[in-house]
Amino acid sequence: MLSNLNMSRRKRIMYMMFISFFILILLIIRIGFIQFVQGNWLSELAYNQQSLDRQINPKRGTIYDATRKKRISC
Repeated sequence: MLSNLNMSRRKRIMYMMFISFFILILLIIRIGFIQFVQGNWLSELAYNQQSLDRQINPKRGTIYDATRKKRISC
């Protein structure tokens, strides 16, 4: 009986190790695909997104100095 339990535990451990190894291999393949196949395209998208010339006009209220005098009005 005891050896039977040990055998089922070993099978379960081996099964879980196989599943973990398989998932790890899939993740490595996915990372490689992103890096080597889509890398240039993603780099171009990032560059275009980061180098856009946009003017952002903030809407601020009146700015006062320490003496409560109005300095800048936007």
